[in-house]
Amino acid sequence: MRHPAHLAQFRRLLNGLAAERAEKIARPFHIAPEVYFDADRARLEQEKLFRRLPLVLGHESTLPKAGDTLTLDIIDRPLLLLRGRDGQIRGFLNACRHRGARLADCPEPARKSSLVCPYHNWTYDLDGRVKHIPCLDTFPGLDPAQHGLTPIPLEVRHGIIWGIPQAGDSSSLDLTSFLSGLGEDLDVFGFANMHGFARAITRRKTNWKLVMDAFLESYHVVRLHHKTVGPFFQDGAAILDRVGPHIRSIVARQEFGEIAHLPESDWDARRHASFAYVIYPNTVLVLHPDYTSILTMYPVGADETDFMHTMLTPHTPRNDKERDHWQRSFALIEGGVFQAEDLWISERIHASLRSGANTRFTFGQLEYGIKVFHDQLDADLGTRSVEE
Repeated sequence: MRHPAHLAQFRRLLNGLAAERAEKIARPFHIAPEVYFDADRARLEQEKLFRRLPLVLGHESTLPKAGDTLTLDIIDRPLLLLRGRDGQIRGFLNACRHRGARLADCPEPARKSSLVCPYHNWTYDLDGRVKHIPCLDTFPGLDPAQHGLTPIPLEVRHGIIWGIPQAGDSSSLDLTSFLSGLGEDLDVFGFANMHGFARAITRRKTNWKLVMDAFLESYHVVRLHHKTVGPFFQDGAAILDRVGPHIRSIVARQEFGEIAHLPESDWDARRHASFAYVIYPNTVLVLHPDYTSILTMYPVGADETDFMHTMLTPHTPRNDKERDHWQRSFALIEGGVFQAEDLWISERIHASLRSGANTRFTFGQLEYGIKVFHDQLDADLGTRSVEE
């Protein structure tokens, strides 16, 4: 591991954390429950965050060949992602330009040679252009070239598909500024060469920020996950840094103690620790020992969240042994950890938000990442959530 930022975080973990924690948070901070269920707040988030910022829509390896198509519904926007004959991945609103019918339903990638509207059979090529309009002569003066699919801003970089779920072109993305240098981290870990091994989308009855909060602190790891992954980690041995609006964090695994006796060239970013990234506003990248999870939280109003998990492996399985290993790993992390523990606890919190049991929630030093995240939300939304 040669990345300077990663080395610096390793060194800080070695040198102890008490002083750093006290410097960042001298006393507990608070957030009111209303932040997680207020309908006006949810609408503000949709307008100022989810319709303006580049969002992670997936990994390019899920659409490996021409014609591969995937549909998503994000913030009331039906999206269509597909790889063209030229190898480029494009994004469009999933609506026919005639009467607006959905063109495809592919929650799992499917291969198509063209897109045919089921209503009147308007047909579109893989680049979004109209190929055929039945009875074109009954539309006097209509120019098919002006009725291609409506594009969304979309770009593939570092192997990740980034897009804004509304009509527009890719000039509005400006990923370089948005990533604030985080692209170097993605390159260090080789995201562009990873393989999309498995993918799952579930809808859970919880606010999206409660799920994000679960991945922003280490306080719960050995407790909530005590039957699954908790025993692999040291308790509370974690630090994080802002990278623009994003967050880079590291949690020490039980093997972390080995590095005190190793040269820096032998420090292993996956064996000795687990790095995680919050890609603002709604994605978490978790680097497990031999695979990677992309977790994206898409709000469905204030009270529901679509949770998308893509498991990336270093390469396609080379034999049945590797395939079986990663299938077991996906079953454990998706079903046993994320669904049965992180999302389960988020739903239990959400169920009590309006009860009046808490007029405010209290957070300590091990939950510093939650403050960083909500401070960034407040800066963008013009709200005030964190009370110190």
